[in-house]
Amino acid sequence: MKEFNLTILTTTDLHGYIFPVDYTTKRPLEYGLAKISTMIKEIRSERPNVLYLDDGDSIQGSPLEYYHGVVDNTDEDPTIKALNYLKCDAMTIGNHEFNFGRKVLEKAIMEANFPVTAANIVDKKTGKPKFGDGYKIFNFQDGPKVAYLCLTTKYIPFWEEQEYINDLEFLDPIEVGKIYVDKLKNFADAIIVGYHGGLERDPESGDLISEQTGENQGYEMATTLDGVSAFIFGHQHRSFSLKIKGVPVIMASSWGKALGRIEMNFRYEKSWDVGSTSVELLSTNGVQPDRMMLKTERPYQMTVTKWLDEPVGEALEDFYISDVMYGRTHETALVNLINDVQLRYSGAELSATSIFSSEVHGWKKGIITRRDVMGTYIFSNMLKVFEFTGYEIKEIMEHSAKYFTIEDGKITSSGDLAGYKYLIFRGVSYVIDLNGESGHRIVNLEKDGKPFDLDRRYTLAVNSYQAGGSGGYTMFIGKKPVKEINVEIAELIIGYIKEQSTIRPAQSNNGWSIMY
Repeated sequence: MKEFNLTILTTTDLHGYIFPVDYTTKRPLEYGLAKISTMIKEIRSERPNVLYLDDGDSIQGSPLEYYHGVVDNTDEDPTIKALNYLKCDAMTIGNHEFNFGRKVLEKAIMEANFPVTAANIVDKKTGKPKFGDGYKIFNFQDGPKVAYLCLTTKYIPFWEEQEYINDLEFLDPIEVGKIYVDKLKNFADAIIVGYHGGLERDPESGDLISEQTGENQGYEMATTLDGVSAFIFGHQHRSFSLKIKGVPVIMASSWGKALGRIEMNFRYEKSWDVGSTSVELLSTNGVQPDRMMLKTERPYQMTVTKWLDEPVGEALEDFYISDVMYGRTHETALVNLINDVQLRYSGAELSATSIFSSEVHGWKKGIITRRDVMGTYIFSNMLKVFEFTGYEIKEIMEHSAKYFTIEDGKITSSGDLAGYKYLIFRGVSYVIDLNGESGHRIVNLEKDGKPFDLDRRYTLAVNSYQAGGSGGYTMFIGKKPVKEINVEIAELIIGYIKEQSTIRPAQSNNGWSIMY
C-alpha cells in the first residue's frame, strides 16, 4: 500500500511581530516570526512534504506595521516580505488586515507570492470572493491533492470603517464552508480549513466561553462541517492543539509565540485517504532567530526604531500601571489621560476606554517618546461618538461591571467578560458595588455633582472597536455614531501631549471606585 506523509505548519495573528524585541522596553523577547523561521527551516530539512499556512491578522498590530501602513507605505510590506522569504503557501485574510484601508491591503496582496484570500468575503455585485478564489489546491507529485479553504469571521462589519468595506459582504463562514467543501471534495483528497475566528465553546465540555454574536464560530464549524481533515483557527490569540470528532484543530497563539504542526498520513488503495493524524504546538522559547530574515528586515526596523524614539513631551509624574487588575479596580492617571483625550477631541460629555492587556503599563516621570504611547495604545482604533439615554449609559456600565467577581475575599475576573472589554468611564462619578447582583452594581451615579438623569440623552465617546458592540454590548449594534474622528487614537494622544508639552495627572474628583 502506498503511503504519503504531509506536514502542515501554521501561524496566526502575527501582527507584524518579526523581531524578537519588545517595542516598548527594547528588551529581547522569546517570540517573533524570525524564531518561527528557524523552526520552519529545520522541519523542512527533515520532512519532504510541508505546507506552511498563515491564518491572518498579519499586516497590522506592531509599530513596524503601523509605520508601514500609516506613515510610509512605499516599500514592500515587511510581514509579507518575511512570509515570502519563508515561502508561505497561503494566507487567510483576518479582520485586522482592513485596519489601514483597502489600498494598503490590496498592495500587500499584490506583493505576496502566495494567495491571500477568504471565500466568505464577497463582492456585493458579483457574489464572488473579492480577494482571490477563496481556496488553494496543492498537487503533490505521487501524492494527494490537498485543498486549503480560507474563511474569516463575519463580524468584521461591526468593527471596520465602512469606507474600507462598503462594497463587500461578509457571509456566514459555516454556510459558505459547506458549499465549498461539497465542491472541493470532488477533486481534492483532503480539505484543510483555515478560519480566522475562534472557539465559542469549550472543546471538551461544550460550555460557552464566548458570546454567541457570530464573531467566533469555530466549535460549531468543527462539529458540523463534515468532510474536513483539519481546522486551523485564529483571532482569539489562544493556544491549543486538540481533536474534535477525531479531526485536528489548532490555534497557534499570536505574535509568533508558537508554531502549529499537524501531521497527516495518507494511504492509497483506489484513492488517497487520510489515515492517522497528530497535532501539536511548538514553542519558540529558546529558539534562535533566523539571522538572514533579521538581516533582510533590518532596514524597516532601523527606520521604525528612530521614529519610535522621537520625544513628544514630558510627564511631571508617573502615568504608570504596574498591575493590570490594579488598573481595572482603581482610578489611574493613565486611563484618565486616555479618556480625557477622547473627551477633548470628540467633544462628548462622557468617555469610556479600557486597559487592553497585562502588557500595557504606560510610562513613568520624565521624557515621553512615541514608543511609550504606542506601547500603551496598541490598537489601530479611531474615535466614535454615540448618543444614548442615561438609562442606556447605565446599562452599558452595568454590563461592564460583570467583569468582576469576589473569590476568597478578593476581587478577580468573573470570566463573563474579557478584560479588554471592561470599560472605565470618565465624565461621571460612580461606585461599582460588588455586593450587588450582576446588573445592579452601579450606585451613586452622578454627573457634575448631581444625580445622573436616566431620561436625558448624553453623548459617549468610545473607540471604533467598542463601537462594534462585541463583548455583549448590544446597545451599540446597528446604532450609527453622531460623530466620527478618523484619526488613530494613539496619534490623538501624541498630539495632545505635544500640545501640552508637559503633562501631570488630572485631578480625579473621586471619579469612580469599587466597593465590596
